[in-house]
Amino acid sequence: STPLEVIGASASDKLVIIMVGLPGTGKTHIAKRICRFVDFFHDIPSQIFNTSEYRRKLFGAKIPASFFDPNNKEALEKRGKACEAALADLIDYMKQDGVRVGVYDATNSLRERRQEVMKILKDAGIKAKKNF
Repeated sequence: STPLEVIGASASDKLVIIMVGLPGTGKTHIAKRICRFVDFFHDIPSQIFNTSEYRRKLFGAKIPASFFDPNNKEALEKRGKACEAALADLIDYMKQDGVRVGVYDATNSLRERRQEVMKILKDAGIKAKKNF
C-alpha cells in the first residue's frame, strides 16, 4: 500500500503533513525523509515549506537570540510573517492539479496554532488530508 493509503487516503488525494515538535527534534530531517520516499518510490511530487528557511530569507541568517524572546513583540510579528509566507506557498502548491504531498515544517507546538493552520487551509479551500 502507498503512504496515502496507510492514512486512509486514496492515491488520487492530496496530503498536507503538519510537523509538530520543539526546535531541534528532527522535524526537518523526518520531513526530508518522507518527501524523498514519496518522490522516489511512488513518484508523487512533494515539497517542504520550512518556516526557518523563510525566516532566514526574509530577515537574514544572523539573528540575535532576542529575536526568539516571546516577549519581543516586533520579533514575534516578524516570525509570524515567515510562517504566513510558508503557509501561503504551501496553499499555492496544494492548489496545483494532481496528487501531491506538502509538508508544513514549523514548531506548531501550541494546539491553538495547529487549529489556526487547519482553519487557514480550510478557508483557502484546500481539500486535502491533513496529518500532524
